[in-house]
Amino acid sequence: MKRVVIAVVLALFVAMTGGAWAQDVQGTVKVIEVKERVMTLDDGTKLFWTETHTLAPEIKAGAKVKASYEAQSDGKLVLKKIEIVK
Repeated sequence: MKRVVIAVVLALFVAMTGGAWAQDVQGTVKVIEVKERVMTLDDGTKLFWTETHTLAPEIKAGAKVKASYEAQSDGKLVLKKIEIVK
């Protein structure tokens, strides 16, 4: 019975949060494609942003950044927060 309760609580949590947890990545910006709203890091990670999110002017190719993102069900990594690492 205890296992069933734990499983139900876990399933409800995943359903309520959409199964998405923010994750972090750090690297150097390789390419920013403004029109497609995608930034590629030197390790090949592609981070997408929405039209409500803008990048600071100092975030450009060659900048070292730390970013938080959420993985979407379609596989896209959607940018939630980004900062320059010094």
